[in-house]
Amino acid sequence: MGGCADKKSDIAVADLLRYAQNSQVYIENMRPRQKLLGVQKHYKSAYFRPWHITEPPITKFKAMWALQRYQAGTSYGENLLPIAASWFDFIIRQSNFDAYGSINGYAITRHFTHLRAFPTHKPLFSDPLKAGEGFPFDYMQNSGIHFNEPLFVSHYSKDGAWVYVFTSYASGWVRYRDIMMLSAEEAQAYQKNHFLHVNCEYVPLYDSHGSFIAYGRIGMLLPYEDVNRTDVSTFVYHEQHMVTVPLSLQYAHQGPMVLNRENMSRLLNQLMGRHYGWGGLYEERDCSSTLRDLFASFGIWLPRNSSKQAMVGRVISLKGLNDHQKRQRIIAEGVPFETLLYRRGHVLLYLGLFQGKIMVFHDTWGIRTINNGIPGRKIVGKTIISTLDLGKEQPDYDATSAHLRNLESMNIITQEMHAIIP
Repeated sequence: MGGCADKKSDIAVADLLRYAQNSQVYIENMRPRQKLLGVQKHYKSAYFRPWHITEPPITKFKAMWALQRYQAGTSYGENLLPIAASWFDFIIRQSNFDAYGSINGYAITRHFTHLRAFPTHKPLFSDPLKAGEGFPFDYMQNSGIHFNEPLFVSHYSKDGAWVYVFTSYASGWVRYRDIMMLSAEEAQAYQKNHFLHVNCEYVPLYDSHGSFIAYGRIGMLLPYEDVNRTDVSTFVYHEQHMVTVPLSLQYAHQGPMVLNRENMSRLLNQLMGRHYGWGGLYEERDCSSTLRDLFASFGIWLPRNSSKQAMVGRVISLKGLNDHQKRQRIIAEGVPFETLLYRRGHVLLYLGLFQGKIMVFHDTWGIRTINNGIPGRKIVGKTIISTLDLGKEQPDYDATSAHLRNLESMNIITQEMHAIIP
């Protein structure tokens, strides 16, 4: 359903026909560069943050946020029927928060895994009859976690099937079978390696015997040892063992890449058109995880959700400005391909001007519509390049939801943090 109120009209989305879905068309707006920026030299310390702590970084009360937010009466299950109160009672027992901070150990993911708000693979939806709710908006899905990513483990679920963990950007539940516990010594030794930034989407990784290990994806880090002109020998934890993985250097870069036109265009075009994946569902990405993984390849660390990403770097407020004033400020102060535009619940990458229009790169579920007072969605469901007037040509377009009208701030992630208030 999610479903029922979503609008699937036959009117094409004009921006997707009018403007090339190829970053090379807009890349001349980006500053040319030949060396790393200062902000690109601290990624490892942020990435390995879970292995730099000895106890949970938040209180038990804060860690239990999902148990406080989602309750019977407003939650629906995979059959799109209300979830019984008894299920929430079961989840509270399963969550075992009396044991919070009882493990305080280190782990690494054995493959791509899902970070869940409850210790369950079952979905939780808000009212699926409402536009923008139901599938794919499973509120149990916090994030996707890449293969071979560091974790801090707080405690086990009551049955031991799940563990509550902290990544460098979020916390939640993962299946115990999806992780490998490490000693403090193993975690410390692992961090001392040099690392590759994977710059190719879904490149298969095989061990030295040719057996499949996992997919390499944009945003991943892999340790390496031997390097020649075209290939690298990396190594990963797999099935409780460390295995060697040969990898061509066309699929990865030794350390962060220079934030330049060639590298940016290559990554954006690989991400272009990928299906929208709320919180990493189906190993896809949503708006914030798309930008997080994009800039990870450049060694620029971003938080997981859009509101926190909007606080990175030099923040420029757009509140209190009309559309014209917002447009003028973005053009005057925005740095193409280095500036995020934020509205509540969504984040976009500013690409500069093209044919007099502000262009943005973003991963979006759909365009809000209104028909006889009934909200709906024109589904886009992928990563695109568009203007801030996306969907304006739709006959039932909800003008109150226009991107420009709802922008609250912009932030230049390559510049030091300070705020500008209009």
